[in-house]
Amino acid sequence: MPDVRPRGGAAPPSATAPPEPPPARRRSRKAWWTVIGLITAVLLAGGLHVAYRATTEKAVPAPSVPSLAVPAATVVASEAVLPPSEPPSRAVAAPVTSVPRVSPKVTTAAEPNPSGANLALTGLVSASSIEAPHFAAAEAADGDPASRWSSGFAQPQWLRVDLRERRRLTEVTLVWEHAHATAYRVEVSLDGKTWKRIFATTAGAGGTVTVDAGGTVARFVRMYGTKRSNQYGFSLWELEIR
Repeated sequence: MPDVRPRGGAAPPSATAPPEPPPARRRSRKAWWTVIGLITAVLLAGGLHVAYRATTEKAVPAPSVPSLAVPAATVVASEAVLPPSEPPSRAVAAPVTSVPRVSPKVTTAAEPNPSGANLALTGLVSASSIEAPHFAAAEAADGDPASRWSSGFAQPQWLRVDLRERRRLTEVTLVWEHAHATAYRVEVSLDGKTWKRIFATTAGAGGTVTVDAGGTVARFVRMYGTKRSNQYGFSLWELEIR
């Protein structure tokens, strides 16, 4: 069979091929987003409606469902049940009335001493100074005639007894040692601050001196020495108070 190809070596055209089908059309993305938006809007609207009814309407049980009666619980008390307390009463302040101020009266009541006991033995004894520890103030109010109080080597000096309560005094006795006072006074007090003189001398000669107290009421009694008889201090064997 003769070669019928055209010049130039080109292959003869083949039979006509059928046309290709047109490409499938893509659905528009915009349409999908529109559908999704509509669905979302419907769901949100339904949720808002349910929430609104839940907050504005009261739950009412269905008429067909009978209400249940809840039996009251029985409480067994292990301790006595106290009755309810009454409401507290309201305090009403009383009207304030002015009261005239009255100065307190100073009482002179005092315990008597009918037995004549030495009250210094039960009192508290103190002194302005002591010569040494074995010449303490209490040594002059212990009822021992061999013990004594001796002060420092200076003047003035004092020896005091606190009777612990007010007493009605009859006498005060001083038993001097060799180092006695030539000038001294015996004083009494109700409070230990204000003193009243019941005896004074500037010519003391020592020995035993009894001072009449004349029923004076006092709690404190003291000997106050202002001048010594020698270079030593003031010294008393005993200070007796009755």
